[in-house]
Amino acid sequence: MLSFTGAVKQIGYAVKDLDRTLREFEAVNGKGHEFWRFQTTMDADCAYHYRGRPAVCRLDVALTTINGMDHEFIQALSGQHPSGDFVEEHGEGINHLALYLADLSAYRDQALTLGATIVASGEFREGTSPAKRFTYIGFDGQPSPLYELVELRSLAK
Repeated sequence: MLSFTGAVKQIGYAVKDLDRTLREFEAVNGKGHEFWRFQTTMDADCAYHYRGRPAVCRLDVALTTINGMDHEFIQALSGQHPSGDFVEEHGEGINHLALYLADLSAYRDQALTLGATIVASGEFREGTSPAKRFTYIGFDGQPSPLYELVELRSLAK
């Protein structure tokens, strides 16, 4: 059996206001952290699906690495995304744990056999590189967070 917790490489936070969140982060942790910040639209171009249907969302995202763990802060600007759902239901907080995988298929398939639900999925393309697929999964009856399976083909050997 594959372990979901053993492969966690990222903590994902759902936030209401990314600018405020980053100011508060720096107030607590200092200004020495570099963030990769970007806005993105997920739609048909990246095969984005939300709860089994084609969807569109716009996100404001900031990523940083602390002691080898990636931290991703996501503000849902519009549309349907797990981070927006989390903020509406719980307020700000840890929304997902991400696993970086060479091929997400085995984890996704195992999760489905264990009763998981696919919440969102899609892929990102960078130039001519192979697409990086992602899938958010949740287990009904289990407290959050969700798991995000992130396929990084550079991990394949």
